[in-house]
Amino acid sequence: RDIMPLLERLEFKMDYLKKPVASYSKGMRQRVSMARALLGNPDILFLDEPTSGLDPSGAVLFREIIEEERKKGTTVFLTTHNMLDADLLCDRVAFLAEGSIAALDTPESLKERYSRKTVQVVYRKDGERVQRDFTPEELGLTFLEDIVSIHSQEPTLEEVFLKTTGRGLTG
Repeated sequence: RDIMPLLERLEFKMDYLKKPVASYSKGMRQRVSMARALLGNPDILFLDEPTSGLDPSGAVLFREIIEEERKKGTTVFLTTHNMLDADLLCDRVAFLAEGSIAALDTPESLKERYSRKTVQVVYRKDGERVQRDFTPEELGLTFLEDIVSIHSQEPTLEEVFLKTTGRGLTG
């Protein structure tokens, strides 16, 4: 694989090429590590905390690259403490506790299994912000089938950061 297009895709700052890696920020070192991992077009990719040390736009970029690798057929093993990464990137997750697997399933199945089946509503009452959990029935939501999940559409803090800093989400 040609290294220069890979470095460009990783948004590597080309003026760093003549500097020692030890002088790089953690985010730039992460880019070097990712370039090394991808250089040989591996069939299996092992990544340890790939978004650690990255700013939000760097984390989004790395998630996009990991997703591109998955779509190419690369098997990706990912270790992370970042549950957003696990939720967005993994087909299956295993949670480890004291050296044992505490849970193993798809992110969707795990979230459904441990769901409280309530809707959290934040509203203003007499000028004060109030937060309350409701069952779907209390809100008058009745369906013939069991509700799996309900989501409001407010942005994540990551999306707000990217929009307010001018680094919009790509894709």
